[in-house]
Amino acid sequence: MEHSLRPELRGHLEAFARLVTFWAPRLDLVSPGDLGRLWERHILDSLRALPAVTAARPGPCADVGSGGGFPGIPLALASARPWRLIEPRQKRAAFLEEVIRELGLDTCEVIAITAQAAATDGGLAGSHAVVTARALAPPPEAVARCRPLAAPGGAIVLFVGAEAEIPPEAEEIGPGLIRISQDDRPPGDSW
Repeated sequence: MEHSLRPELRGHLEAFARLVTFWAPRLDLVSPGDLGRLWERHILDSLRALPAVTAARPGPCADVGSGGGFPGIPLALASARPWRLIEPRQKRAAFLEEVIRELGLDTCEVIAITAQAAATDGGLAGSHAVVTARALAPPPEAVARCRPLAAPGGAIVLFVGAEAEIPPEAEEIGPGLIRISQDDRPPGDSW
């Protein structure tokens, strides 16, 4: 994937990497051991969800528990969709605002609330074509937090660990990457 990045996208991702590298020690954005492999472990890894994002129905996307901006910022840079970065921790939300400003990402906004609060907000609940999460919670809990934000016909795309409990309605779309669509939800479950 790295070789197929457009030069403009590569430049924006490199600028994002510089911001993460500068702020990570102050804000605990990624583990110190990951800074040397930020590009592979976080940026390129985030872009693995791009095919699911581009294949989804039209509409805005949300990244729940955005933290250091993964996967939301790389996906926002690589896709032509509007993104909402949902991050309740104020310092990390402020970092995300700075990234948006520095990179000129006018298609992104930071929502500094919890996923649970977003689920009850009429402007956020049920309004996203794609909802992503990476390192948010174990998959069943992450699905429960993300599901209320997905629009009818939308999808939840989660990054999961090798030993993670995968919800039965999930479809594996790549190593460590699952998708749950509205049509696959368990009976009696509501959006």
